[in-house]
Amino acid sequence: MNTIAIDCGGSFLKGALFQDNIIVKRAQRQSPVVHGNEEILEPIQINHLMPMVKDLIFDLASDVEEFTLCFSNEMHGFILANQDGSPYTDYISWQKEYGNEEIEGISSVAILKQGEYDEDISHSGMPLRGGLPSSNMLYLKRKGLLSESPLFFYTLGDYIIRQLSGKEPWCHPTNAAATGLYDIQKGQWNSNLIDFVSVKNISFPQIGVAPLSFVLEGHQVVCLPALGDQQAALLGAGFEKTDDISFNLGTGAQVSRLTDNVELSPDYQTRPYFNGYYLKSIPHLPSGRALNVFVRFFKDVLHVFGVEKSDADIWECILEEEKKCDHSDLKVDLSFFQTPLTDYEVGSISNIGEHELTAGKLMKTIINQMVNNFVTIAERMEPDKSKIKRLVFSGGVARRIESLREGIISHYGNNIPVVVSEDETLVGLNKYAINEI
Repeated sequence: MNTIAIDCGGSFLKGALFQDNIIVKRAQRQSPVVHGNEEILEPIQINHLMPMVKDLIFDLASDVEEFTLCFSNEMHGFILANQDGSPYTDYISWQKEYGNEEIEGISSVAILKQGEYDEDISHSGMPLRGGLPSSNMLYLKRKGLLSESPLFFYTLGDYIIRQLSGKEPWCHPTNAAATGLYDIQKGQWNSNLIDFVSVKNISFPQIGVAPLSFVLEGHQVVCLPALGDQQAALLGAGFEKTDDISFNLGTGAQVSRLTDNVELSPDYQTRPYFNGYYLKSIPHLPSGRALNVFVRFFKDVLHVFGVEKSDADIWECILEEEKKCDHSDLKVDLSFFQTPLTDYEVGSISNIGEHELTAGKLMKTIINQMVNNFVTIAERMEPDKSKIKRLVFSGGVARRIESLREGIISHYGNNIPVVVSEDETLVGLNKYAINEI
């Protein structure tokens, strides 16, 4: 069986051709930059993305005639399209927090927090945030940006499938739930909330797992509904038991447990998973996105001195310096954006002694703070360490930074079983394709 798995991440498009469970070909492209200050109705990012996706598919499919196609995508984003499938808006990423912008003295998030929709929001499993599709959609409505012509709502992966197939895809529960417009208890769209934040001419896809079959430039394709990238990664990492705890550390980070039932709480998010499980997750923890603040700083300093280095070179160098450093008295705060740890959106470096501000000591301090953050959240998720029987690490940051893993492991005791996954999102998509879930 041939499977082409493609992960549409914020930084990279990564793809692989699987034959059964073996990766026989890989491909990667750098993702286009997130829509900036352009008009929302200018489809800049999505128009850059679609040719890249097609090029990636044809690169991977060059030697096969038929394949199963599976996508995962970063969650909490959406796009509105016209009836013919052309983009009406650009892709609106979770990083675009229009829901926090005030219109006539009040933000869309503040309106949704006024109480009338508390039960609907609770049943979504998602706390309100400025970058959720629910609050971003309300912003579009209040700004008068929603057309009176028929429009169609898609998550990123669903829209890509619509463009490739010319057919209307189903929306997988893992993606539907990430919009904030899903009722996790009923397993369907929340019509009450949708009626308030959108308009009647916007159609939402069916929720489910039905595949589409189509021909793509001579290739016979069976395409499954796109998965949310978090669930795809955890599936591929082998996260499968209620006494596991997952540290998924990538651009963003989440700490997660599995449960047999829908458990709703203001302390964590609840999301659909596989095999009848639900995911209890505390996301939006500082990880790669926060680390990149410092990488950009080092890169800018080098540029000022006429030295050009790639991000990869800078990463390698500062991590080597961190390994040489035994101790640092610096303090850092990684709250550059909204997190479950703080209620502000600004970071800092403090307690700087005369000889403390070095690359190695700064990186040592950053990693120590990340360990403290993840352990704090893990204890919030499960205070009794004895109930945790296995640690499951996934994501590029977890793989790359050994001292970060070691700091978390030491909290649980060095004898606890540990899984450090590789290619977890692509592997999870392949499991999904060959019905191992």
